[in-house]
Amino acid sequence: MSTTTKELLVQMQINRSNATAGGSGANVMASAMISVLVTENGVPVDDLGTNVGDQNSAATLPAGWTLVDGFNVRPGGALVTVTEFLNQSGGIYDIRIVPYISNPAAVWLSGEYIFALYIHTTRTSHGHTTHLQGAALAKLTIL
Repeated sequence: MSTTTKELLVQMQINRSNATAGGSGANVMASAMISVLVTENGVPVDDLGTNVGDQNSAATLPAGWTLVDGFNVRPGGALVTVTEFLNQSGGIYDIRIVPYISNPAAVWLSGEYIFALYIHTTRTSHGHTTHLQGAALAKLTIL
């Protein structure tokens, strides 16, 4: 069995959406939206996960997806919880986030939050394994 590794181009933008300083809770009114475009050699990769989450409770990202926060949070700032993952097709994915729901005191603070997204997944077809990997970094500004 042969193995190949292919680099994905992962582009990420974060829309503040409804997130404002002081906002909290697992609800759309406190959420920001991360939009991700994934391509391989310029072709959209649209099979990296299916829709999950109800916007009002914690949701799990698809296998192979890792969202990293907390490495650049201002003092008193909160980590985040994913409440929805959407596959919009055409290589576009949306991730809804809110302040960490396991801590009722967690709220958005005004300022900048930096997020990293890593995608590392494996496909096997006809005895051939392909590792797909890519990453992106983006900033969310809360007013």
